[in-house]
Amino acid sequence: MSFAIEQVSSVQKRLRFTVPGAEVSQKLDAAFKNLATKVKIPGFRPGKVPRKMLEDRYGKQLRSEVAGELMNLKFQGASTEIDFLGQPTVEETGVIGQGDFTFSITVQVKPDVELNTYLGLKIRYPLAAITDDQVEADILRRLQGQARLVDVEESRAVESGDLVLTEISDGDTVLEAGTMVNTAAERYYPGIEALVLGLKQGESRTGEVTIADSSAVAANRGKQFTATVKVLGIQVQKVPDLDDTVAGQAGYEGGADAMRAAVRFELETSANEAARNQARIHLLQELVKTHEVSVPAALTEKNLKLLLEELGVQAAYRGRDPRSIRYSEAQLADLRVRAEFAAKAGLILESISRKEGIAITADDLERKYQEIADMRGQRVEAIRGYIQKDGAVADLKKHLLEERALDWVLERCELEYVSENDGPAAIEAAPAAAAEPAAEAVAEKPKKKASKKAEAAEAAPAEAAPADAAPEAEVVAEKPKKKPAKKKAEE
Repeated sequence: MSFAIEQVSSVQKRLRFTVPGAEVSQKLDAAFKNLATKVKIPGFRPGKVPRKMLEDRYGKQLRSEVAGELMNLKFQGASTEIDFLGQPTVEETGVIGQGDFTFSITVQVKPDVELNTYLGLKIRYPLAAITDDQVEADILRRLQGQARLVDVEESRAVESGDLVLTEISDGDTVLEAGTMVNTAAERYYPGIEALVLGLKQGESRTGEVTIADSSAVAANRGKQFTATVKVLGIQVQKVPDLDDTVAGQAGYEGGADAMRAAVRFELETSANEAARNQARIHLLQELVKTHEVSVPAALTEKNLKLLLEELGVQAAYRGRDPRSIRYSEAQLADLRVRAEFAAKAGLILESISRKEGIAITADDLERKYQEIADMRGQRVEAIRGYIQKDGAVADLKKHLLEERALDWVLERCELEYVSENDGPAAIEAAPAAAAEPAAEAVAEKPKKKASKKAEAAEAAPAEAAPADAAPEAEVVAEKPKKKPAKKKAEE
């Protein structure tokens, strides 16, 4: 068997095969002999059916089967010399059994990327300064779990967010002698919040009040009546002021100052990583914009599949069944554009890593296994076994290589630092590509950040709907099983 490789295009190659006639005849003879031992024809013992009779009855089918076996066998041997993508296509075949058997198979391949300038690129790098107000706001958020209900001063009027102890009467009849009203979102007496806002303790106001029940919720209406609401008391959620004791209760050693320092460090670390990610995104967009790359359809479809899988995982973590997601034609078209961007970016980074000798070692893989294990709270042996069993090692190495190549190029860029104070326009003025890419889902599905290529797609202008614009499931208010009981003050 011999074969020749013909370059059809930058993303396609055609393999032309010639199988010697002697080999073909040998395969056909063996196939007909095997068929003769199995077929049952009246008047003939097994294995004694004449070849001519078998040719007449089964020849076309048998020759087709032998041709298929030969094409598979020869292509498997030749494909070790070529890295192809997707499913090969049989373009043409000769007539089997009449001398040499010839056929050709076309495959999709990665193109040779002609690298342009990728060193010394001018890339915007946003800087985020952490203010004291941001630190205090984050501390307040962390201390929310230690908040307690406290009474407010008698002289203060009711404000939105307060819990108000009220007396509700209908004319001279007291309906509720002690009902707690949540001014942020009152469920049992919708609309009563407007009556109590601005009142001080001991003051009252008359107006329309609605009593919500299951039938009213279902029909989006309620029973209305004129009521007088009197404020008996006002309470508010009070977050404790930060001191050494509170800091210790929050899990920080060294008191309040140590907690402020730790929170600032965490915020600065997060802001710096976000800034670096934004610079990576700008760099990816610039690389794709300045390189002409033909993308094999199979590679785009692979990245589209990865992107859809990642969106499904994200939906699952939001509590939504990924199987319920339906995409419109416009959304799928946009996702395909993003997948093509991912393919372009990957091909460029792969070429850069090959040219610059950037590689992923076994130690790099082990560190990644450990990182995934720490993130998921599992043993590293389990993570390594899962990835190897799932056949995802090659994809993981590819993902790591792209990340390393991207960082390698970023370190050799001319960074233009842009303060967040200059506004979003200054930061987003970074070079942008068309639209783009799929994410490398690999094995890091739980709590996984989107890949830099996926984030670059979100930053780049898209002609179609955004990647995460899948129709949201309709949220229906939970209906009470029975008429809600009135809330007493002691509750």
